[in-house]
Amino acid sequence: MAVFSYQARDNAGNTVEGTLEAANRAEAARQIRRDGNFVVRVEAGVSVKAKSSGGGSRRGGREKYKPDDLIYFTNQMAVMIETGVSLAEALEACSHEGNSPRFARALEGVIAQVQAGRELSGAMSEYPTVFPTIYVSLIKASEASGQLGPIMKRLASHLEGQRELIKRVKGAITYPAVMVTFAIGTTVFLVTYVLPKFAGIYAGREDSLPTLTRVLLGASDMFASYWMYGTGVLLATAGAGFYYFRKPEGRVTLDRVLLRLPLVGPLFHKTYLARSMRTLGTMIQSGVSMLESVQLTKNVCKSLAYKRMWDEVNQRVEAGRQISDALASNQQIPRSVLKMLDAGERSGKLGEVMNRVAGFCEEELDSSLKQMTSMIEPAIVTFLGIVVGGLVLAMLLPIFTISKAIH
Repeated sequence: MAVFSYQARDNAGNTVEGTLEAANRAEAARQIRRDGNFVVRVEAGVSVKAKSSGGGSRRGGREKYKPDDLIYFTNQMAVMIETGVSLAEALEACSHEGNSPRFARALEGVIAQVQAGRELSGAMSEYPTVFPTIYVSLIKASEASGQLGPIMKRLASHLEGQRELIKRVKGAITYPAVMVTFAIGTTVFLVTYVLPKFAGIYAGREDSLPTLTRVLLGASDMFASYWMYGTGVLLATAGAGFYYFRKPEGRVTLDRVLLRLPLVGPLFHKTYLARSMRTLGTMIQSGVSMLESVQLTKNVCKSLAYKRMWDEVNQRVEAGRQISDALASNQQIPRSVLKMLDAGERSGKLGEVMNRVAGFCEEELDSSLKQMTSMIEPAIVTFLGIVVGGLVLAMLLPIFTISKAIH
């Protein structure tokens, strides 16, 4: 038997320290949990990292992973922790065959490390591709406050909100993209396959054909003769664009273009603002410090402009300025939002106000998505009518002209 010193928290969040005898660290951790306490640290003079954790993390990048696994896991953990189930038992209950391979491997490593006495946040930090930095930070905050269940519940709500936001944006973009692809595919099919069939009918009568028909037949002949060169140019352009936009200066250019597009730009602004406010509000309400919350919020924005904005805000907050004051000089933040944040700071309810602001931004985003869809749908239908109708007219009009000449 060996002697272990430990630090734990009871159900009220109070720190409990002491020593006990056990055969190993896992047995010591089990004894602490058996007393109804949450393990914070067990000192045994040996690293608590499971030997398989690093390898599992690296292999996980090549394994199948479903993001919804994390949401289901968080919801299940929140329910079990709040109903009094111990942490180890709750983690083991979340391990089942329905998990994707990467998540299952990460969860297996987390369970092993927690049973060995390591903190949950530390164990999760070994698997950044499964448990994001913001997730681990909130778990760490819950360990400090003894509020794992409530914060798990808040985390689940946050993850579900982010998932729904992404689904709404993707859903609004998918329909126009499918319609445009269909329009382009129909046009290419008519020009490359249908028009050449009519070329034999009109052979020798080119001078008497309508201008539109002659132009389309010429385009069809050119495409048939040079399609290999055209395809090569398109592939080369696509490859060069892909390479350029992966470079730092290319990402800056792409980000600037997306944010300035007439219809799509405002949608990106509202999406990034909603995600930023939701993340920041959740972090603050969970007890994470303002500086750490701002730093983590920067990472949820894929936009380089918003990352730069949050970098500037972080510097101003470090200098002692309030968050509303630090955001005041940024054009991305509406004045109405700044006023609400200022009111939240004065009332001491900044986290709650930020979540309300996020909800307001998401409602605005929904309204904008519906408006954009209602504008794009008739535009695409009109485009299809003009293009397809023009092609059909160009093919059939000469037939009527020839038939009149015969009669």
